[in-house]
Amino acid sequence: MLCLNEFPRRPFGMILLLGALFQPAGFAAVDDTADSDNVPAYPPAAELLDSVKASLPAAPVLVKAHLQSRNAGGEVERSFSAEMRLDWNGRPPSAKYTIFDAFGGALEGLNIVWRDGVPRDFRYFRGEPPVAAKLENLYGAIQETDIGWMDLSLSYLWWRGGQTVGAEKIKGRYCYIVDLRAPAGEAAAAQAGGYAGVRIWIDPQIRILLQAAAYDSEGQLVKLREVKSFKKIRGVWIIQNLDVQSFPIRHKTTLRVKEASAEGGGEASRKK
Repeated sequence: MLCLNEFPRRPFGMILLLGALFQPAGFAAVDDTADSDNVPAYPPAAELLDSVKASLPAAPVLVKAHLQSRNAGGEVERSFSAEMRLDWNGRPPSAKYTIFDAFGGALEGLNIVWRDGVPRDFRYFRGEPPVAAKLENLYGAIQETDIGWMDLSLSYLWWRGGQTVGAEKIKGRYCYIVDLRAPAGEAAAAQAGGYAGVRIWIDPQIRILLQAAAYDSEGQLVKLREVKSFKKIRGVWIIQNLDVQSFPIRHKTTLRVKEASAEGGGEASRKK
């Protein structure tokens, strides 16, 4: 497995970055490899987001993963497994997520369809066999972990009106920084624990979202998503391990991909 170096823990520097998200002038990070008198123009946010979506597997993929939440002291509190059926490049893109207990029993799940220019369509269900239920909040925790359906589905990649605000290196990897404000329809969710904005770091070489920081309506950091490792399978970069940390409590949940395979086809990747 090809591993990405762990991102540095820089709490004070991160706070400075986060606090700037909602300032009128915006934040411009500095590429420390560029000549300050000849800084290149940054690509538009829409172009970068489209590149990330285009790099997702072209064919439907079945992903099996393990979720493990830990408290601030590092002690394991909860463990679950997850199954994700992803058709990112479908017309329209869609995904189906199911969470299982330690014995393989289905606990809950979500089906999502994304269509440009219209609200996403999602259907929530509980139990086995699945029974349709009402989902009050896409941002709510899945089984009391740090991961919500919004984090798992990366729905903010479809938000419009983002801005490329700068670039920086994360452990030697050059990334563009894009600020995304929640659409008008998300305002109520932001007041109820949702995200008012998300800052994302995109590696333009491999077109992967390496880090995402989510903020509440007061501009405070509430969630940090960090990719820890990934692997190239048949020309496509697949994220294998990531951490999602809640703030200010610093509670953490790790998602580890155990297996990824093409739906109806051969195996694409397996981690033992």
